[in-house]
Amino acid sequence: MSKVVVLNYQNDHDYKLIGLHTSLEDYRLAFFLNSSLNIQLKRHLDDLDFDGGHAHFPLYTYDCNKDFISWSLIANKYNYVSQDLSSSNLFSEQYQTSVFIPEKKQVDYFLKIEADINMPRLETILSDINKIKNIVTSYSINPKTLKSRDFLIF
Repeated sequence: MSKVVVLNYQNDHDYKLIGLHTSLEDYRLAFFLNSSLNIQLKRHLDDLDFDGGHAHFPLYTYDCNKDFISWSLIANKYNYVSQDLSSSNLFSEQYQTSVFIPEKKQVDYFLKIEADINMPRLETILSDINKIKNIVTSYSINPKTLKSRDFLIF
């Protein structure tokens, strides 16, 4: 007789998540965030790959050892071209978009802050981000309300 073991394991989502709306490219956004927040986001060597290797989401990280804060900037959208090989049409290419967190399709980037940050400090960070010229808006998101919150564990 076989035994079935059920483990009720839930990941602890003890980080702050900020949604960013902007038309900036990821490298320009990282530059402006570095300047505004006095951090040093750098492109991670490997992108986050999803959707069978069709979607590559750029990842920027910074670990501040003196403050014990870890910052991560991740794009929420990835645009790619898919070709219909069965068609002999000249315009057989189709532009498609993959979304990292489907519940928040309208968000362009996520800024994940892993630290014990109090609410006034988070408000200051949001205020500094909103002062960046090409950012439309930024706001705090509760990760526990997201169905695909486990995608943010990296």
